[in-house]
Amino acid sequence: MAILGGAVVIAACGGSPTSSNTPSGGSDGAAAAQGPVKASACQGKSLAFIGLAGEEGDKALKGWRAQHGVSLKITNNADWGEVIGALKTGQPYDLATIPYKEAQRMIGAKIFQPIPTDRLPNWQRLFPAFRESNLLRGPDGKVYGVPIAWGDSPYAYVPARVPDPPKSILDLAKPAWKGRFVMLDDPSFSFFLIGRALGYDKSPLLTPGQLDQVKQRAIGIVKNAAAFSTSYQDETDRMVAGDVDLAVDGWEAMETFAKEKGGTLKVGFFREKPSGGWWDGLAIPANVKDPECALAYVNAVISAPAQAKIATSLVSGVVNQDAVAGLPASMRGLYDYGPVQSGDTASQFSASSPPAQAPSGYTSSDDWSQAWKEVKASK
Repeated sequence: MAILGGAVVIAACGGSPTSSNTPSGGSDGAAAAQGPVKASACQGKSLAFIGLAGEEGDKALKGWRAQHGVSLKITNNADWGEVIGALKTGQPYDLATIPYKEAQRMIGAKIFQPIPTDRLPNWQRLFPAFRESNLLRGPDGKVYGVPIAWGDSPYAYVPARVPDPPKSILDLAKPAWKGRFVMLDDPSFSFFLIGRALGYDKSPLLTPGQLDQVKQRAIGIVKNAAAFSTSYQDETDRMVAGDVDLAVDGWEAMETFAKEKGGTLKVGFFREKPSGGWWDGLAIPANVKDPECALAYVNAVISAPAQAKIATSLVSGVVNQDAVAGLPASMRGLYDYGPVQSGDTASQFSASSPPAQAPSGYTSSDDWSQAWKEVKASK
């Protein structure tokens, strides 16, 4: 399906792969003198990942890890508050998912090290929209994450039990959906779409009055939800097991996850536009024990061969331009690469949550968090 167009200095408690980089991927002399990162930096090492299932390159880099004797420990978690908390408290991770909609929040939390993009041989092969994204950069202009996959924002459902999928996110407040769906414990996707459904075309920029109306509608939806989910894998497991019939929000990769578990899922889209696009990336935590190996692994994940495998597994778009040719024929027309080639991030990846510092007259991310707490308290 085509994409819908229309999101410092780190505490030195671990090593750092470089001292700086610039928005164009350049760096200072010290970083440049180190030269391109090499896979040999990972020989016999162990890496720990926290984030979204499938984005750690478990299958795509199985051969690479075997070649270099690398072991990978995986912790799946899509609760970004929990992920930030884990990294803030120094829990031992070497790699983490950095999703576009939470990228600036995570960078602001100072949980990641800057990425020396000039040392990544595969960096220059990324599509301009990802390589040049401001969401990857902190106030210091440095890059703190490397995109590895992208796509649109659907919901997922069990076609055998949902012959008539919902048309609007507001449909989920109807009695027919009571106890039949799960949703992530995060206001960004639902608040954003509810705002659009109510005609607030600037959503996620909402006035206090508009946010109150969104909150009231969200209460009805959350009361109908069977539970909050912790990850896309959790959502998949619940639907395959027959506990629920639909998950908000979803991911095309869940079709693959379900197939591996003997189930069948499909994805759909609410009529509210734009439903947004997304990219997810890899970041290196501030307290990483082996930054050089973590950097080498990131470079391997964005190589053309690994990208083709990851995209096929996750039903996502590739970020490396050279990887498109390696995709199966059925995958090549799935996403429109025109906007990401042109660098059009504004229409391709519309923000689904407000900034921490909202324009005058509009609510901020803290306002949304407070409203979400009130929504959950009413369940």
